[in-house]
Amino acid sequence: MSWMNMLYQTYENNKQLAGATDGTATLSVIAHMTANSQLEITVDEDGKFISASQVEKENGRILIPVTEASASRSGTNPSPHALSDMLPYIAGDFISYVPEEQREKTGKKFQSYIKNLHQWEESKYSHPKVRAIYNYLSKEHVVHDLVERGIIVLDENGLFKNEKISGQPYDKVMVRFRVAGGDLTTPKATWKDTLLMECYTQYYLSVQPGKKNICFITGNKSVITNNHPKGIIAANYGAKLVSANDVTNFTFRGRFTDADEACTISYEASQKAHNALSWLVEKQGVMIGMQDKRTYICWNPKGKKVPYFDDPIYEEDEENDIPDTEEAYKKKLEMAVQGYQDQLDDNDDIVIIGLDAATTGRLSVVCYDELKSSTFLSHLKDWNETCNWYFTKFTQDKRPYQTIYTPSAKQIIRCAYGTEQEQGQFLDVGDKLLKEQVQRIYYCIIEQMALPNDIVHAIVCRASNPQSYKTRSHYETVLSTACALIKKSKGGNVLMVLDEGNTNRSYLFGRLLAVAEVAEKNAMEANADRPTNATRLQAVFVNRPFSTWNNLKNALNPYLQRMSAGSREYYEKCIQDIMCLFEEADLKEMNRSLKPEYLLGYYLQRKALYTKKEKKEASNVSENARENP
Repeated sequence: MSWMNMLYQTYENNKQLAGATDGTATLSVIAHMTANSQLEITVDEDGKFISASQVEKENGRILIPVTEASASRSGTNPSPHALSDMLPYIAGDFISYVPEEQREKTGKKFQSYIKNLHQWEESKYSHPKVRAIYNYLSKEHVVHDLVERGIIVLDENGLFKNEKISGQPYDKVMVRFRVAGGDLTTPKATWKDTLLMECYTQYYLSVQPGKKNICFITGNKSVITNNHPKGIIAANYGAKLVSANDVTNFTFRGRFTDADEACTISYEASQKAHNALSWLVEKQGVMIGMQDKRTYICWNPKGKKVPYFDDPIYEEDEENDIPDTEEAYKKKLEMAVQGYQDQLDDNDDIVIIGLDAATTGRLSVVCYDELKSSTFLSHLKDWNETCNWYFTKFTQDKRPYQTIYTPSAKQIIRCAYGTEQEQGQFLDVGDKLLKEQVQRIYYCIIEQMALPNDIVHAIVCRASNPQSYKTRSHYETVLSTACALIKKSKGGNVLMVLDEGNTNRSYLFGRLLAVAEVAEKNAMEANADRPTNATRLQAVFVNRPFSTWNNLKNALNPYLQRMSAGSREYYEKCIQDIMCLFEEADLKEMNRSLKPEYLLGYYLQRKALYTKKEKKEASNVSENARENP
């Protein structure tokens, strides 16, 4: 129950925010839940009808007071809410506009609703708005008023026409209330009145039925509940985290005879824990997947700001502040981590939870961890320091620039297993595979576990087959991500500049492949748009490097002959210098397949050649400017 205790503490630490909204998420009050309203009715202090209007979908989300039963009501359990509810519950004359066979069932809804509202209105926890709304609804002419205003349309028989209000049929329309008049400082909207919410919470806790027992969360003796909230995650509406309402089909597997023997949770503690979780999901939950989603949350129970472990730890703010060297990247990373350390105490808790719907009615905790902030930030810094590489990005005006950053877990999995979609516009992978593999990467970040070998192998294979990508930018992303993972698998001990003294066989063959590719591209006609021989043979080159290199060298000779003498000599010297670095032991097994390190040599040699070319072109432009002012 550690996760519920953390959520309970989160609610207690942030309860001053309950009922208020910051524009993105609302921390629900005890005995309240969020609902989507489609109709708004305004009455005065005496309960006289003033107006009614449809509610736009984007403005319809509100907090409504509920009972334990109504919060999880269904077709077989038509329990009424306490104030805002659907038209059949609040409108006493609703039965006059439905077919005869539906009237008995519909009438029971209103009678149950108005009885409960009257009990609240007569209690010491009542509120002027409750009295006004009760006085209006007890007159039983809500539908009549709506018909007169043209909001509800009747057919020729005087029954409801098959129309909708804000996308909902009449019997599913949720109604919210405003009460005009009174203190101008008090919100007229009932769903914004925190005093009204507090009155209902106190009222409901005072009359709540149920037996008392020791709560496993608080340790106090309170009214116990077995009916816990649903709808924690909108994508899995109806799925519950805690449920023990099925006493058939061997639910307890012979271990217990009833749910209380497993655990006892008070209604108040359950409400606080689930409300905190819903708030966190809406406020900062991260969804993995498009349809079959998994949700992750990373938070501090005291409400302090913490970074999501898979987001960029710093934001690029200016073009001249973009880290394009390893030293600059580490400096930015250090500053970002220090910023969080200044806000957090070393012993502050960082909680990470992953939620997924096992079935339509069951929500599972698939990932849970608690770390001290010092450990969390240390692990986060280590991941970002050891798993990063050069990537090409674009400015708002489409100008490319190169920067160093750490690829996200989603990017890693899409590069390792994804395929190009919609005519090569993006890389994608199925939701089920994505969320399972992303979680494996998450463990590497949070717990400093080693990278799974199968993921590294998969992305190296993809990076070794550029011909399988229609879009060159996709291949470049895969290549850079593969280099980042190779660097991580070596503990981050990889130079991010060309190491001309490195005698590793795979590294050297990667350098040769880069020289062959760049040389051929430079010799090709400017408008030529075809892959080089190095690109076409790269997949074969990885498995049989020496024999494939002989073919590449022979294919490269005609291109070298097209170059100027200086350029030809430069590339030939590059090849000769690299060949001289092979050690005698390597010469015996030159055709053995390459290890992943070859990609590092390939990338860095290619980068070095292009950088030298760019500097030379810039120098030529500068000289021409001086000669022709």
